Amino acid sequence: MPLPPLVITIDLALAVIGIELLIIGLAAWRGGPSPRPALLLTVLSGLGLLLALRTVAVGADLRLTLAALTLGGVAHAADLTSRLRRDRGRTLRP
Repeated sequence: MPLPPLVITIDLALAVIGIELLIIGLAAWRGGPSPRPALLLTVLSGLGLLLALRTVAVGADLRLTLAALTLGGVAHAADLTSRLRRDRGRTLRP
């Protein structure tokens, strides 16, 4: 039974995220200009949401969906926290 097109699309997006994570990891490992931690947190947040979507699309156990949503939510909260701390001293300009 072939996978539905939605699942194939989600898998392609997950593959792109996997490539992004490899690039971020290689940049950090080589010691060059490493990407900001916020970039990693943003990618992990999207990964969690896509994994949750995939688990629902294939009818997987609800606990896997909740775990994926937790990953996305924790990464998103950490991303927001790091951005707010970084921008704490700046004033807003119109």
